[in-house]
Amino acid sequence: MAAAEPALRRTRGAGPRPTQRPVVRPAEETGAADLARMIADQFGSGPVHEVHTTIIRRAPHDFLGEEGYSLVSNYFLRRVLPYCLTHRIITTLQGAILANLIGRQKRGKIATTHAEIAEEIGVQRTSIGAPLEGLCRMNLLRKIKRGVYELNPRVAFNGNGNEQADFLARLRAAKLESKFPDELGEVLTLFANTDVR
Repeated sequence: MAAAEPALRRTRGAGPRPTQRPVVRPAEETGAADLARMIADQFGSGPVHEVHTTIIRRAPHDFLGEEGYSLVSNYFLRRVLPYCLTHRIITTLQGAILANLIGRQKRGKIATTHAEIAEEIGVQRTSIGAPLEGLCRMNLLRKIKRGVYELNPRVAFNGNGNEQADFLARLRAAKLESKFPDELGEVLTLFANTDVR
């Protein structure tokens, strides 16, 4: 291995001489020299532990549209929603409204009007109110005020795990009478809490 060279050269004029630092050269292309070993040899005398790192870049998701995506509970998609649709616990209209709201959410928050939902799913505005209230009774949604809702973040969430955890912590700290978001509404009691959790 070549001797260490000074990192800085002395320039003309007064002033202290710069400290000499070893120069770390990358490993040879042949793999004969390992960069970690070179660093250890130049900077220390302790044991050398070789570390090999492989960087794998996953392909980005490719989804229809530009709205991004929400993570949806597989349990909800596989067990709760299909059962509720086939047994008419959730009407077709409620299913359409719920899907529309999942697609609208930003970190669990939804700001929309009955007219906007109705226009996108192709129904009359006056047909939205009652089904929306039913979804709230099921604890799939929570109405904050007129035109503002929170989607149950344990059913679907747009955001990373830390953001979901913060949202859940805030909701749980509120100790809501409805037990949102941890329990589904009475009409869905056939899905035990242990299953939903």
